[in-house]
Amino acid sequence: MRIGALPNSGEQSARGEIDAAPPLPLAERLARIDWTFWAIIALGALLRFLLLSMKPPHFDEGINGWFVDQMRRNGFYRYDPTNYHGPLHFYILLLAQTLFGRHIWALRLPVVLASIGSIFLTLKFEPLVGRTVSRIAALAMAISPAFIFYGRYSIHEVWLLLFSMLFVLGLLGLWRFGTRGFLWCVGIGVAGMILTKETYIIHIGCALIAGVVLWISHQITPLPDLKRARQQWDLVDLAMIAGTGIFFIVFFYSGTFLNWPGLKGLYQTFGTWYRTGSNGNGHEKPWPYWLELTMRYEWPVFIGLTLCLACQFFKNFVIRYLAIYGVGLFVAYSIIHYKTPWIIISVVWPFLFVFAAAAAARKIPRPAFYAAGFALIGFGLGAVASYLVQPATMPANCTWSVYLSEAIKITIAASSTSPVCGEIGQRLFGSAIFVALLGGGFGLMIGQSSKISEGVMRAMQRGAVGLALAMSLAMAIFLNYFRCSTDSEPYVYVQTYNDIYRLMNPLMRLVRSNPLNYRMVGHFIRTSTYPFPWLLGDFGNVGYYENNNSPGKFDADFLVVQSDRIAEVEKKLHESYFTEPMTIRPYQDTSKLYLNAKTFGKLFRGKTPDFIGQPAPPPATPR
Repeated sequence: MRIGALPNSGEQSARGEIDAAPPLPLAERLARIDWTFWAIIALGALLRFLLLSMKPPHFDEGINGWFVDQMRRNGFYRYDPTNYHGPLHFYILLLAQTLFGRHIWALRLPVVLASIGSIFLTLKFEPLVGRTVSRIAALAMAISPAFIFYGRYSIHEVWLLLFSMLFVLGLLGLWRFGTRGFLWCVGIGVAGMILTKETYIIHIGCALIAGVVLWISHQITPLPDLKRARQQWDLVDLAMIAGTGIFFIVFFYSGTFLNWPGLKGLYQTFGTWYRTGSNGNGHEKPWPYWLELTMRYEWPVFIGLTLCLACQFFKNFVIRYLAIYGVGLFVAYSIIHYKTPWIIISVVWPFLFVFAAAAAARKIPRPAFYAAGFALIGFGLGAVASYLVQPATMPANCTWSVYLSEAIKITIAASSTSPVCGEIGQRLFGSAIFVALLGGGFGLMIGQSSKISEGVMRAMQRGAVGLALAMSLAMAIFLNYFRCSTDSEPYVYVQTYNDIYRLMNPLMRLVRSNPLNYRMVGHFIRTSTYPFPWLLGDFGNVGYYENNNSPGKFDADFLVVQSDRIAEVEKKLHESYFTEPMTIRPYQDTSKLYLNAKTFGKLFRGKTPDFIGQPAPPPATPR
């Protein structure tokens, strides 16, 4: 074995005489920091962390929290394919609650971090789309009403967003650079999606189909940078990444090796999910639902979606691919009948890059400019003309002016896809989209011969971008901090009302004054009580009685009684109570809250109990 020569003493002394470079002054080090990058992340973090616990726990958050409580008792998560969600989210919540306690801030913290991580990941698209485009897209995500609103919910959808973005970043990075790091992105993204939600199959399928469509698009309008990079990974790397992904999928679906039947759910879930997606299970919405939401809340997304009509003019293959992939996702999720608003964040994120690419474009192709402009004009004209394709009863009962007025109202309210307006909304948007496509085609035809100046196009470009971002931020603030539990907002879906604080506030005041009050007895005599089973998980003497079930003794420290059982319950109460109505969430009848005067009397000094029960019958005397 040949050993390289050791350095001689002269070389050593020479090295010793070389002084280390002095540290840079603080001002120069600060000047070298990329402040824009971190400012976007800081803005996104601020909007997501600010007043994080102000919104009552959502119905789904209560269920997720309850599952975590069961995990603490059982030692693992028992995966059920009818639950439609993978196990990863629950294990992350278990870790958060173990570290920080059982409260809503801890329950939401992991998802907030994942939402901020999605902004960070958007910025990491920089090598593929350029610095300006990645930063505009990240800014649009940071201030988006939907990405903030559902980034403050402890639900699975944010994880699907994060992992699907990582998967697509890996695919595109492998094509452009071919490095091992991007292969890991693909592997982690696929494994993460499988561990999160069964709809991962849609995202993978759309990504593969988008690749084929991109190739066809390239044949029509060649891309200058589509050549695939040299592969810098081998089969050993692939085996290692695949093995790691399979290990974690088996580890979590098997309940950390404690529930092996859970692995069957990996394929059993698709039958259940298909039936749910087809039927809707109470969450069915017509196909224009996502379009309507983007028009109301997500202006950058809507602009990006419109600009996909001009995707053939995109010279960057990544932007063109994202436009095709985004339209594929949008169409796929529009076809599925089951729709809940939080799904939107994992569907529309590619359009933020299309929006950003248009915003950053230094030279605006006239055909593309005209195609997008005439498409928007056509959309409006099509909506106006939709009066002509409505059912025959429409002209007899509604004038054109009234129709247009109501159409604008229901579109802004995102309610044209409701059961009442469903058919009207479908015909309205069908007509609008058809004429928009005609308008886009017309714009392409006349764009080449256009005389409009570059300055006018540039001014309209900047005005549209500025207005869209400003409106997005304004709506995000208005929605998240002023109307976060107002059910007239379409994003506020099956959201728990602030009414729950009528019970929780006095209850927690007593607990803070004396922890022994965790022993209080409570009865929920009604159906569907979430999020209370999680909120009151530390109260060991709270019972839940659905349908015709009843406690052995009705008197308790507090009761929540369903309206159709109030008369039955009050006949069997013997103590005095403060009462008030309480509605847990929309689409649910009002309950009646009873707070025992003996227990809560010190919190209601000077107030007379609202209900006084019948005296208890004297105990039977033995003969």
